[in-house]
Amino acid sequence: MGDVEANVATVGCRELGYKVGEAARMVGVSPATVRVWEREGLIATSRSSSGYRYFGDEELTRLRRVAYLRRVEKLNTAGIRRVLAEEGHDRPARRRREVALGPRLRRMRQERGQTLEQAAAAVGLSASFLSELERGQSGASMATLHRLLAYYGTTFAALLQRPGGRVARLKRAGRGRSVRNHGVTVEQLADGQAMMEPQLFTIEAGAGSEGSYAHEGEEFVFVLDGAFEVVLNEGERYVLRVGDSLYYPSSVAHSWRNPGRVTARVLWVNTPPTF
Repeated sequence: MGDVEANVATVGCRELGYKVGEAARMVGVSPATVRVWEREGLIATSRSSSGYRYFGDEELTRLRRVAYLRRVEKLNTAGIRRVLAEEGHDRPARRRREVALGPRLRRMRQERGQTLEQAAAAVGLSASFLSELERGQSGASMATLHRLLAYYGTTFAALLQRPGGRVARLKRAGRGRSVRNHGVTVEQLADGQAMMEPQLFTIEAGAGSEGSYAHEGEEFVFVLDGAFEVVLNEGERYVLRVGDSLYYPSSVAHSWRNPGRVTARVLWVNTPPTF
């Protein structure tokens, strides 16, 4: 394979996910261990059209869980299978209705009549990075996305809202529109012009806002699974576990992350919808 073909293949795999060696380094195990777990059926990889094996977000989450059960809980293969089955990891994951963020960001910029250079400079980004973000070839931290959306005069809720102003009464599990970026998935739990903005955050181990931000309103978080850390005013730190909740004014600069080893799920409500 020539250099150009190799580069194309590498870029294609990066868009799809992480190669086995990259995923192994992120989790802290060897590639050989990952291959053993794959042969034992504890984890699975996906394949690109050209046959390359890679880990997407769901496969990487499962790999992290298997590594934790083996390293910390000291479980054998049978024990890991039993725990995964009890947790529901062996059931096929329901496909979320994910929103393609890049094209929407490009349209908002173009509607403002701005070039890549103008928009990027206004929010402290490079034009090349914004271009990659608009083409779906790069992700951005939640703090960066919030800053960019605020500059465009919109919010995450507006991106995820369905057309129409009527507030829907019922939302079935897994049916909300979502955005997934940098290990964080935000699912909208209500549609229409409502006073509250309820969202479900699914945060991979180690992922978070990667910076602080502030906006109007108040917010409430309730931890459903895992652990969740919130820092207010860069000094007031809270670590929440399952069943814990936190309420604070959105105008206070806040950052957050998942400090645990497993994926966290957080019910997050903003009012009014300003995130």
